[in-house]
Amino acid sequence: MSCAYPAVTVVGALGLAAVSVLYTLTTLTFQTSTLGLLPPGQPYVERYRQYDREFGELDDLAIVVEAPSLPEATLYARRLVRELRAARVPLARIAYRIDPKQFEGRALLYLSKEKLLSIRDKIFDYQEFMENVADRPTLDQLVDGIATQVASAFVTSFIDLGLSDSKPALDVRFVEDLVAQISARLDRPTPYHSPWGALFPGGDERPGAGYFLSEDERLLFILVEPQSERGSFTGDRRAIEGIRAVIRSLRAEFPDVEVGVTGKPALSNDEMTAAFRDSERATLLAFALTLGLLLAAFLRFGRPLLMLLVLTTSLCWALGIATLVIGHLSLFSVMFISIVIGIGIDYGIYFLFRYEEELFLGRSLREAIEITATRSGPGMLLGAVTAAGTFYVLCLTEFRGVQELGFIAGTAILLSWVATMTVFPATLVLLDHRHARRPSGTIPRALALERVHVPLVERIMTYPKTVLVFAVLLTGVSAWGLKYIQFDYNLLHLQASGTESVVWERKILAIAGRSGFTALASADSLEELRRKHAAFGRLPTVSGVDSALLLIPDDQPEKLKIVRDFAPIVAQVRIGRAPPVDLDRLIAALETLKRRFDIAGSEAPEGEDAQKLRDVSAAIERLVIKVRQTDPDVSESALTYLQTQIYNDFVRNFQRLQANLSPRPIGLKDIPPELRRKFTSEQGRFLLHIQPAVDIWDREGALRFVTELRSVDPEVTGTPIITFEAIRFMERSYQQGTVYAIVLVSFVTALMLRRPREVLLALLPLGLGVLWTFGLMYFFDLKFNMGNVFGLPLILGAAAEFGLNIVLRAM
Repeated sequence: MSCAYPAVTVVGALGLAAVSVLYTLTTLTFQTSTLGLLPPGQPYVERYRQYDREFGELDDLAIVVEAPSLPEATLYARRLVRELRAARVPLARIAYRIDPKQFEGRALLYLSKEKLLSIRDKIFDYQEFMENVADRPTLDQLVDGIATQVASAFVTSFIDLGLSDSKPALDVRFVEDLVAQISARLDRPTPYHSPWGALFPGGDERPGAGYFLSEDERLLFILVEPQSERGSFTGDRRAIEGIRAVIRSLRAEFPDVEVGVTGKPALSNDEMTAAFRDSERATLLAFALTLGLLLAAFLRFGRPLLMLLVLTTSLCWALGIATLVIGHLSLFSVMFISIVIGIGIDYGIYFLFRYEEELFLGRSLREAIEITATRSGPGMLLGAVTAAGTFYVLCLTEFRGVQELGFIAGTAILLSWVATMTVFPATLVLLDHRHARRPSGTIPRALALERVHVPLVERIMTYPKTVLVFAVLLTGVSAWGLKYIQFDYNLLHLQASGTESVVWERKILAIAGRSGFTALASADSLEELRRKHAAFGRLPTVSGVDSALLLIPDDQPEKLKIVRDFAPIVAQVRIGRAPPVDLDRLIAALETLKRRFDIAGSEAPEGEDAQKLRDVSAAIERLVIKVRQTDPDVSESALTYLQTQIYNDFVRNFQRLQANLSPRPIGLKDIPPELRRKFTSEQGRFLLHIQPAVDIWDREGALRFVTELRSVDPEVTGTPIITFEAIRFMERSYQQGTVYAIVLVSFVTALMLRRPREVLLALLPLGLGVLWTFGLMYFFDLKFNMGNVFGLPLILGAAAEFGLNIVLRAM
């Protein structure tokens, strides 16, 4: 039909290609989630989808801020959030801080029972001191109160220097700090350091209070939920690019702040963007290199370009069938075009070489096409079936992503053969008019055939022994290299070098000791939540567990009882006004304090503790001398300012303590709405986010993490579990696909040749090629990974036809 109705054939092929492209552009979607590529019915996948429906987006984008100081980091975070909202970046939720004011009056419940007991004991021990200082909050009263405490400590034989196993009544660090500050203020203005930290809980509100920080406070996290675009190849791309654009706009204003975007959505976006970009580049490069090689081989432009156009037509058909049957492309199948270009062009080359050989021997155009189709067509068909079959057998594996790649690539290879055997001859009939008739005066066929030369091949064939020796040596070296083949399971290593999301994921692992990817578990009751929270938290591979319990303190009844024990003492205290500094009373109080320390030092056993007491006494003596020698006007001014700072600090700390003496129990209703939605569902179920303490991108780390989690709850899910299982499925699928491909190639070759010797010769190039490829990987520092392992069936399918075609032609 191609020769009889060439115009109809070409028009029909082009029309079908146009319809396929139009159908693809309007219908084809992109599978961006790994969940859709796993075998159906996997319990951890179903649970993940169920959690997604109940709790909303499970994996946030993480904007990570690293600044020279914590105040600068918090300043940047507030500014960035304002700019994101002003720029209308498509984000459904932004969370970076829980306002501590939401829990005013209940701060004591967030302390441990041990800390609360310590506070209670200090209040009991320092009650008189505390009441006296509150009644007359001056420096001399403060020093006098300390002297009284030293006397009490001496009578009961314990000062906080390890002199007794009993509870300490005085922290000597308080005395050292106070004496040092008074002495320094007499010399020059110095920064104020609160002396109350050892005596009262809480202290000033930290600069990072309520912010999402790493444990060492080096990293600040802003968690955002992107508004995804369904069906897009990179569903979160607009949100991620919008965030990165805002970050770039703030770079000049905050030059010392480093910021990056990571998390599962960012990694997936960067991965899919790179895959799509690389697929385009690989396709264009494959076309360019193929065309260049064809031009070099045929030394003309027309027919090689014609072959590529025919191949492109077949690829359009393949896209239409993929859209019709599967409906989407994935990270695996998007690369099929560049694969098929390299394999599918072979059939055009075989056809064109044989066609031109027949023309050279004096055939007319139609005779040359018919003889080529008759004599070379079966061999080409066998090669196409073999290559397609090695991809089709991937449909027998478990991993859906590999199945789809196998179906699409195998179909595209068969269609490229169909296009070569139909559309290509039709275009030759339409365009190659000068060979329409048999030329006159043809040379005898045997003599003409002698003029067909391939110089490079002929030169190599003149040294058969050298070729065989080189092959044996290369085989030996490759066999030795097989011992060192390695498989890299780390998916981060597949990303392009310098990818922002990968860089910051590794930085989080290095600094915070945790990953941006969390495992998930659920609980049906608060009691079950507490039990699982504690069990997961004890695992060596877990760095932390996030759940509704983050804001619901433990042991609240016991803590409330402890608070009620000391509340009456603290509640009744009223703080008076501080008069100006009285230098005489201050000197007298300091001299009394020195005498108390002299006595304590003389009574203490010789050693480091006694020496420390004597050092404090000496420091007090030097301070007394300095106060006496300093101009009174200067002393009164400097020390009055210090007294005011100490007074304000005391008032702030004490009133904060008083404001938390009647805490109400904290329950689920007190959790901020943004966290309640994240950790509790409308059905009353609780969600746990389990942070890994190991590198889950490492095979051993992931195995330990998943195994330990399943020892607590076999139904855990989440990205680390899904990724771990997906890698296992992919690994098993490629192993199965390789075995199936070897069996298929061997069977087809044996069925076609039916002679043991010829079968072995036909398979020899395939075997040597695979051996050399694997063995030489070690010498080029290459490893197998989840990105290149799919080349195994590709090598088998493409290489199987080379030896087969030569043996068939020789026979």
